[in-house]
Amino acid sequence: MFISKSLVNLATTVGVSGAIMLSPMLTMKAEALTEAQALERLGSIPVFTITDDKGSPLLGALPAQQKKPGDPDQLLFFFLSPDDAQGMLTRVQQSNPAVGKKAQIVVRSMNEAYQVIRGNKDKTVAFQFIPSKASIDSARTILTAQGVAADQVPNVPVFFAINNQANNQGLLTMNIDQNGKKEQVVPFFLDKNDLQNLLDRANKEQPNVAKDTKIQVVSIFQVLDLMVSEDSKKNPEVDRFQFVPSRNSFEYIIKNSQQPAAPQVAPAKK
Repeated sequence: MFISKSLVNLATTVGVSGAIMLSPMLTMKAEALTEAQALERLGSIPVFTITDDKGSPLLGALPAQQKKPGDPDQLLFFFLSPDDAQGMLTRVQQSNPAVGKKAQIVVRSMNEAYQVIRGNKDKTVAFQFIPSKASIDSARTILTAQGVAADQVPNVPVFFAINNQANNQGLLTMNIDQNGKKEQVVPFFLDKNDLQNLLDRANKEQPNVAKDTKIQVVSIFQVLDLMVSEDSKKNPEVDRFQFVPSRNSFEYIIKNSQQPAAPQVAPAKK
C-alpha cells in the first residue's frame, strides 16, 4: 500500500481534530482563485485505487446494460473511502487470485487523480470518484428534508455548516493549528459525522454559536466552481475554503505511512 508523502504530512499535522473554535463568516463572493489554484485544494483529499505491483490500475468493465454507443469499455475507480478500496481489493483477490496476489491499494490525492483524468487520451477508459455509502446516505437525508429529489444527490457530496445567529446567515469557519500557526478556514467535510462531531464539541465551548448552526450539503464540484475566478481577483473569504477528508482516511494514511513511494498512476493500456 503506497501513500503520497504530502498526504502523510497533511494527516499528521492537521487531521480533523485540529478544530478549536467556530465563528460565522457573513460575507462570501465568488471571485477568488484561478482554476489551477482551486484544483490544488483537491490535494488535501486522499483517493484510493487498486493497481498491480507495477502501479498500473486494474480496470473494471462497464456493465453492458449501462453502456451506450460510444461509451468507454472500461472503468477506473477512485474511492474516497479506504474501506471501499479494501473491499474491492478483497473481491479481486477472491475472483482472480493470480491477479489479486499482485494487487495493492495506492493512495493519491484527488488533484493527482483529476490530472490523470484530464490528461487521459484513451477514450476507452472512463473514470469515476466513489464516495462512501455513508456520505451518500447523509446527503440524501439532508436534501430529502429540504424537499430535494433523491436523484439530485451530488456525486461527490461535501458537508458544511451555516449559522443564522443574529438573523445573519453566514458560513461557519474553524480555526486550525497547523505547524504552530493558527489559520481560519471554511471547512467542507467529506464525512458528515466529522462535521457533526466538531459541532458537538463546539456546543460545549460556544453554545451561543452552535445552537444556531445547521449542516448543509453541496457537490464538491460546485464548491470548486465557486472558488474559480475568471479575472483571478483575490477574495479572502473564498480563499479560505478547505476540504477536510474523513477521519477514517486520515487514520488509514497514518497507519500505512511507513511505505515507499508509488509509481505514477496512469491508465493501463489495453
